[in-house]
Amino acid sequence: MKKVLIISYYWLPEKEVGHKRWIGFIKHFKSNGYEPIIFTKGNTNSISKVKNSYTLIRKKIFDPSIIFSKFFKSDYNRGVVDNSNSIFISFFSWLRSSFFIPDSRIFWVRPSVKYLKQYIKENNIEIVLTTGPPHSIHLIGLKLKKILNIKWIADFRDPYSNWDILLNMRPSYFSKIKHKNYENLFLNNANHVIVTNSMLLKEFSFHMPNNNITCIPNGSLLTEIILSSKNNYFVISYFGLINKFRNPKVFLDVIKNILENNNEFKSKFKLIFCGPVNVSTLNYIKKDQILSQFFEYHKYVDEDQMINIMSNSSLLLLLLNNTEIQNTTPFKIYDYIISNKPLITLGNYNNNDVDSLLEKYKRKKRISYDDHQSIKKLILNSFSNYNKNKDHLYSSDKSEIQFKYLSKKLFKIIKEI
Repeated sequence: MKKVLIISYYWLPEKEVGHKRWIGFIKHFKSNGYEPIIFTKGNTNSISKVKNSYTLIRKKIFDPSIIFSKFFKSDYNRGVVDNSNSIFISFFSWLRSSFFIPDSRIFWVRPSVKYLKQYIKENNIEIVLTTGPPHSIHLIGLKLKKILNIKWIADFRDPYSNWDILLNMRPSYFSKIKHKNYENLFLNNANHVIVTNSMLLKEFSFHMPNNNITCIPNGSLLTEIILSSKNNYFVISYFGLINKFRNPKVFLDVIKNILENNNEFKSKFKLIFCGPVNVSTLNYIKKDQILSQFFEYHKYVDEDQMINIMSNSSLLLLLLNNTEIQNTTPFKIYDYIISNKPLITLGNYNNNDVDSLLEKYKRKKRISYDDHQSIKKLILNSFSNYNKNKDHLYSSDKSEIQFKYLSKKLFKIIKEI
């Protein structure tokens, strides 16, 4: 059985979404004839076997952004970009993007390469797969390939040089060039590149002399369809990150307007946010005497909690980045579709991948963030269906957004490189 080393900064038991993609893929490695080995960060250095499914190697890391986040009590490290960020946070962000290249996890690269080059030799590993962000993970893969001449696959879950999170840090002109140079090094030296979004595929393809690039989207880890249920409340739920690129102010204003003018809605409504949310949005809700009465917030939820909240929701909110370049696809859209719940999707710009998923799985079309009337109409229609106990039945086959299906593309790449 051939061994594949997967290098990922994020892994269980972390609650961030960064590890979920490869948790989904790793379940199918052994049935396809490959033995997976996960290399990730840890508080201590350790090697262990996990349920006879994969080997897990943890290596300690020094990351200055973790210290920064604790000191300033900020979630910027998790992508919670806020318009209200202080001058200190803005300065640190500029420093981080201009001098820590590819990113602040750069200090993990040298000790990881030193350890892994010996481990790869001793364990006869033929293929290394790196998944980022953070994109310094790809630098580990690049160095290992040059030292050992092994096969290397680079998986980009998000963009790199054209990523809104990076650009918002306002990197200097010269650091932008360095980031772009690193991106080109990764794209042109990997034996194969994987992306999760069709626009990112198009963007990267312009910079690759060969055609060794494939789009393998994310999928859902949920294996059972969440049954519709009649709840005591009409619940609108949101799961995931809210930052300055996903500002739901108009949506919240619409909710407030309905609460002020519809007593029946007011008696049955609840709004639930789950995930890292910027301070501006939380303060906007908490300081509002009306919205705050109907708001429930969970900074983190495990999968069981997520399933429970989804199953008791009448409408799921999806927020797209309000930026012109739509080269990402929210991970949660796949869970939303599997949940069999209706969606309200907000986004001002065409996102081919999201729009195609909404059409394929018969959900309502994307609405602009500032389209007050369309947002209100969709919410009230959903509330009417709730009152009538009218379930939405989405019976289309969803196998293509589950990892058993998606892994077929992955193993085709692994076998061919």
